[in-house]
Amino acid sequence: MKLSKIKKSYLIITALVIIGGGYYWYSQSKNSGSQIRYVTVAAEKGTLSVSVTGSGQAEAVNQVELKPVVAGDAIDVVNVYVKNDQEVKKGDLVALLDPENAQNAVRNAELDLESAENKYKQVKENYEDDEADKYDKKSQAITVEQKKNTLADAKKNLSDYYIRAPFDGIVTSLSVSSGDSVSRSDILASVITKNIQAKVSLNEVDAVRVKIGDMAELSFDALPDLKVSGKVIKIDTIGTLSQGVATYNAEISLDSQPELLKPGMNVSASIITDVKEGAVIVPASAVKTENNKSYVEILKNGAAERKTVEIGSSNDTQTEILNGLSAGDKVITQTINLNAAANPASTGGGLGGGGAFRALH
Repeated sequence: MKLSKIKKSYLIITALVIIGGGYYWYSQSKNSGSQIRYVTVAAEKGTLSVSVTGSGQAEAVNQVELKPVVAGDAIDVVNVYVKNDQEVKKGDLVALLDPENAQNAVRNAELDLESAENKYKQVKENYEDDEADKYDKKSQAITVEQKKNTLADAKKNLSDYYIRAPFDGIVTSLSVSSGDSVSRSDILASVITKNIQAKVSLNEVDAVRVKIGDMAELSFDALPDLKVSGKVIKIDTIGTLSQGVATYNAEISLDSQPELLKPGMNVSASIITDVKEGAVIVPASAVKTENNKSYVEILKNGAAERKTVEIGSSNDTQTEILNGLSAGDKVITQTINLNAAANPASTGGGLGGGGAFRALH
């Protein structure tokens, strides 16, 4: 009898504990709503810059390979007048190829012209001014002009044996010495300009957004402390296709020419494609999309409320709001559950499980 009473009392106590525990959980879960806190940021008017990035190399603004243009497969180099990395002016002599045959051709052309001019002079002095004489004089005059053209061609051919700098620059890749034999396919040297530009590669999505005249900021792997501004001066019309992916090269002129900058250095470019002045701006993380519509959450009467917005330009951190918000409106960027932070076990992981903080991404 006593045992049955004890069992009965135990069951009653157990039931009360269960009921009490359930009420505690309910109370806590019911009150947990009041433990939500929101992080907000005010929409503000400002300047929004949108940019694309690309990478490539620094290169000389102009580079020309010097090759023989005279006929022949074994032309001797008589002399070389420069050294590698030497600065030259336009027209400076870089090398001289054996000009003997060309010089002979010039002398012969000069003699032929002199002979033709003498004969023309004789015809004009010795013949009467009749129809036959006019024909003969005209024929001789034509011969003189032909000989002048032949002499001009011979002199032009002779000048090709004198390899000269095509513009002010620096000699690089000099590969010949006096006494060498060269052919038309050989590169004697290259001349590059001292001024450097950047050539960067863009994917097809970014390339269509870039225009000639867009401003850019450049950085260089070898010179981490160097930042140089520039401007897009050229962009490929036809892309280069590799493994089904098209890329387009953009050339960027530099606003300054740092002394340490050299052709071939790796460069990264940030090209500004759009600038919005006086735009209403919010953090990009505050904007969400659902069913092809954009919205933000604003704080109203202590609770989050969804608001549809029309967005404009955007970069990695900011988004322009065209309609739906005004400067000063506060948008929610993060939701914090203080109850979850205080009781991580009840949230299935607390902060690590994402129960305490909910950021808008």
